[in-house]
Amino acid sequence: MNAPFQYYAYLREPTLDVMRIDHSPRDGTILNHDCFYALLSGESGAFYNIMRALPAPSHKDMSMNFGAYRGNEDLNAAGTLVFPFREHPALESFRQIHSNDSVIYAGDTFRFEVDTHEFHWTDANGRIDVHATRLGQMHELYVPTQEGFPGPIVWQDHMAKMTGTIDGDPVEGIFHDSHIYGRPEFTFHDMAFTTRLENYWLDWLVEYDDGTLEGGWAMQGHREAPYTVAHHVVDGVSTTRSDARMSISRNEQGNMQQATLRHGRDLEIVLDQHGSFDRPIHTYGTVSSISHPDKTVAKSWNYTENWPRNWGAVERYQMASADLYGRFPSLKGILEPSRWENEYLVFD
Repeated sequence: MNAPFQYYAYLREPTLDVMRIDHSPRDGTILNHDCFYALLSGESGAFYNIMRALPAPSHKDMSMNFGAYRGNEDLNAAGTLVFPFREHPALESFRQIHSNDSVIYAGDTFRFEVDTHEFHWTDANGRIDVHATRLGQMHELYVPTQEGFPGPIVWQDHMAKMTGTIDGDPVEGIFHDSHIYGRPEFTFHDMAFTTRLENYWLDWLVEYDDGTLEGGWAMQGHREAPYTVAHHVVDGVSTTRSDARMSISRNEQGNMQQATLRHGRDLEIVLDQHGSFDRPIHTYGTVSSISHPDKTVAKSWNYTENWPRNWGAVERYQMASADLYGRFPSLKGILEPSRWENEYLVFD
């Protein structure tokens, strides 16, 4: 009989050292992947997904731009790029600037400045200009070395409310800066993060008509890692929970169309999915109901992630192509012909 899956979740107050690329939360770990991303709605009515990571998986001195996508209000088709990659390069070198007050990562087309409470991100030569203020505390998940996980994993997530502009469109929504740490010799693929540790992930944020905010996220493992952990923030105060449960419904094509998150008997949030960015992995939507009868939701945001059980094959293909050709292949081109079947991507 396999030993029970071990994990530990807790909250921490962030310090400036935590935001540095050389931070190590536990002995023998280094930063493997710092990914910052947002789900934003515009005054135009569009939904946007922006995402960047550093260092890039196979180029440690480079930052990787995953693209700025505009949602399509269609669960069965991928979104469209706001800026083509020839104008918004997928890979570019970056430099680090540290001061007593902030940490800055900058390349030729982007700049990301952080402190313990604020985030300022410009990208695409200034056509993206967004600012975020932290919501609650930093959440940390620690997975020790065990069967299926050959090295420790530490995941630190910083959640924030974001405002700004994308190509002139005023936007607002939910933002995350996620730091993933592992053994120095490991790639992101070696850590089994997307192939074992994370099956479903979702976030949500509501702004009530009185201006108060409530939100959070939840993550559930693949069947080798049977757990769900959640972060819940109310008026700037965080709680971490291990009693969260997700239920997912899909349309006829197998794409996620609704997610329900329950926190024990205390809270139920229903998240309707409106469209996709890179079908079938990422969808976006709004909070269609929340169990607070005394509150009226004025605005809401929700972003979901669903990794198939054979995602490791896609990761290996991406890495091999990058090593061979010096650039990563189009994710849209890889995923477009795929379909869901029993939690696997099938390519006809």
